[in-house]
Amino acid sequence: MAAESASGEKEKGKRKEQIVPTDFPGAFTALCEILRRHADGLIVHIDKPNDFTVPTPAIGPNKKPIWFGAVLWKKSAVTYHLFPLYFNPKLQAAVPPELMRRKQGKTCFNFQRPDPALFAQLDALTRLGREHFQHAGLLQPGPVAMEALKARTQARCEPPRRQDAKRRKK
Repeated sequence: MAAESASGEKEKGKRKEQIVPTDFPGAFTALCEILRRHADGLIVHIDKPNDFTVPTPAIGPNKKPIWFGAVLWKKSAVTYHLFPLYFNPKLQAAVPPELMRRKQGKTCFNFQRPDPALFAQLDALTRLGREHFQHAGLLQPGPVAMEALKARTQARCEPPRRQDAKRRKK
């Protein structure tokens, strides 16, 4: 086992590693603020000390709200879920490499402490996700049929030329 010095450093052989303390409360608060900034007109479904969940007013084919985002305080990390990533490969491709290291699955980012630089990138990504949902009509109240959901999300993911060609054919 590595010995720990009085300054909070672990000694492994001859090199020292700095132990960076976790700050789940700070991470949770900062991530909730990011999601709150982009939740105008959306529904705050859960606002608890360990769970902040925001669906859209649109109802999906399963008769449940279409989720926009969530921040969850879990055992090993604070997670930030951005559901527009699930529908949009271009948005997936826009995730910066630094933020990609925190990504788990398609829509989840894990943090153990606040990171202003990464949180700024996540804020920008959340803004783009909201714009995608807005353009796709997924922020409007009411039901969204499966065909309409597929069409709205896929239309935003296609290159512009392909969309223009489809419009010309109609």
